[in-house]
Amino acid sequence: MQRFEEMTYEAIMRSMMKDMPDDIDTSEGSLIFNACAKQAVRLEEAYLMLAGIEQNMYADTADLEHLIRNGNDRGCYINQATYAEMTAQFNCEVPLGSRWNLDEYNYTVYNVIDEKEHTYRLGCDSPGAEPNHIMGDLDPIGYVDNFEWGRIIKCTLEGKDQEETESYRARLLATYNYRGFAGNREYYKSRIKELSGVYGCKLKRVKTPSDRIAITIIGQDYRKPSQDVITATQTAVDPIVNSGEGEGFAPIGHRVTITGVEETSVNIETTITCESGYTAEALKSYINQTIDEYLLNLRKEWENKETIIVRILQIEAAVVNIKGIIDVADTKINGKAENLQITDGTVPIKGDITCI
Repeated sequence: MQRFEEMTYEAIMRSMMKDMPDDIDTSEGSLIFNACAKQAVRLEEAYLMLAGIEQNMYADTADLEHLIRNGNDRGCYINQATYAEMTAQFNCEVPLGSRWNLDEYNYTVYNVIDEKEHTYRLGCDSPGAEPNHIMGDLDPIGYVDNFEWGRIIKCTLEGKDQEETESYRARLLATYNYRGFAGNREYYKSRIKELSGVYGCKLKRVKTPSDRIAITIIGQDYRKPSQDVITATQTAVDPIVNSGEGEGFAPIGHRVTITGVEETSVNIETTITCESGYTAEALKSYINQTIDEYLLNLRKEWENKETIIVRILQIEAAVVNIKGIIDVADTKINGKAENLQITDGTVPIKGDITCI
């Protein structure tokens, strides 16, 4: 049986003409050929629609719109883009609800952090991760008494982009292989990773001194999350004030503590041999970027690995692929010519890079 997408105009016409009696003229341009041709065009369109419907029925082939609908039926929802929250300082008191601009983003003041220091919490009007790293001077949208200057000084709660299609597809397909009942590991992992600023987590049962569930989370760029993210996650899972009472999404009787992953600086010393016309100094930015990407990939594996190992061989293999470098040797990590094993609950970040 032919698949829907195989039912092209040509295939339909061949089938129609084949079914005609032998004494009927079916040559191109004949009366019967022209009459059937119009129907074949419409049938091809119908088969294409059926092919699309068939494709969007299944999670492994559906487009984003239908993937979301498939996921909603299973209670597995795409992680929507979230809004960044920033800390800003001004020279004077500014009203709550006042609006401000920096680059192409607008912000709204919604909370006072310190009246004496004139620091406030601002919410970005646009969702996504892009505003997280934008710091600088703010311009008022409208008149503000006594205003001279104001600037964003840090990102308090990172915004998230909408979950990528393939990431959501993989997460949805995984739901066919497990059942997340309230309180089991998969339930906690799936619920916590839906929270703003959380990119992964690990769970461990701690029996002493008191029976509890210890959950470690990792933040944006797969690094240590901010204290605000840790606090917000703790409140959503199991508020400290009434721990174990089921006021978060942790079931009654589950005492949960949330901590953030720690970071270990990876300092690298290495000797590189460059092609003619290149120098180690000129290539330093590329070397830094390459090592950053290598460590980022290791951090992405943290959630599913018991141990992370920073390997000299892999560092040298990545660096030697940079254009202009022909050899890498004598590499040391944190002063030792050996691989670095990262302790559990810790991820590697780039420290000092020295190239000779």
